[in-house]
Amino acid sequence: MNLLHPYGGLPPFPLVADKARTGGARARTAGRLSRPNAAESYRAPDSRHKVSSTVWAASSARIILPVSGPEPATRLRLVILDMDGVLYRGDQPIPGAADLARHLKEAGLEVRYATNNSMFTRAEYAARLESMGIAASPDEIVTSTASTIEHLRRHEPAVRSVLAVGAQGMIDELQAAGFAVRHAAEPGDPTAHALVDAVVVGLDPEIDASRLAAAADAIRAGARFIATNADARYPTPTGFRPGAGAIVAALADATGVTPLVIGKPAPAMFVAILEGAGVTPAEAIVIGDNPESDVAGAHRSGIESILVLTGVTDADAVDELTGELRPDHVAADLAAAWELLAGRLRSAG
Repeated sequence: MNLLHPYGGLPPFPLVADKARTGGARARTAGRLSRPNAAESYRAPDSRHKVSSTVWAASSARIILPVSGPEPATRLRLVILDMDGVLYRGDQPIPGAADLARHLKEAGLEVRYATNNSMFTRAEYAARLESMGIAASPDEIVTSTASTIEHLRRHEPAVRSVLAVGAQGMIDELQAAGFAVRHAAEPGDPTAHALVDAVVVGLDPEIDASRLAAAADAIRAGARFIATNADARYPTPTGFRPGAGAIVAALADATGVTPLVIGKPAPAMFVAILEGAGVTPAEAIVIGDNPESDVAGAHRSGIESILVLTGVTDADAVDELTGELRPDHVAADLAAAWELLAGRLRSAG
């Protein structure tokens, strides 16, 4: 089953993309974060570009040599940071996260914190980051729900009423944006569910047959089918649980309708961030830990990427990354990522 992507005929991505996979290199995850020493600096075989001899290729025990080539001529204005695996793991901040956020602000850069998770509001994420020493406003948080709202406002303004399949945080965000929202769990006449402009699907931890039926009825009646993300599963302290993608797949199979997917690695989230900030792809960079979502999403949006080895990917896995999963730069930790960014800022002078 192929999922539809906005903004051009970009190749579809597998529904099984999640935070536990790294493309051809499967799940070398938590606890195996390799820290190369100076003698172990990495230059990927068959790289797409030559490594620059400028500060971009700075020698460091924490920087794995860039896979990128000519230094950018465009001034860097925006940094897009993934959250889970880059800024924190579970309830624990990743070392250097607060320092990186502070450096970015002090350098005068715009910052957006991006996540596929649709369960919580931007205000809740901002409070979580603040508890970890990272000052972020709700306007700087970009969830897959927020990106869905931005997409609808800019590209599908006729959508005003929504049937929501998701958690309360997603519903709160949709209502705050001015949409008339019905929850798929609400009892009532099934025909009322069918009279909506769109069905918006996110992660719903209480999904059941009646909610799926209500959403399927609305989609078959002609409502736009929009998925905030298509992550097949998500990690919890007790193991993996089905993600929004599992719900999306069930509805697609039941209705025969292909959804529009907004979250990473589909380009819609990053495109919405660029449009909202008034920034071109050449003026932005993405920092993430997951090649299948962060790096692939950056490639599909025309944005440069830094893969950090603080989450689901280790140095051994980097060798196996190809195509759109291959990052432009690789850094062992957040201090190294800042060193790369500082080099770019100096080179653009």
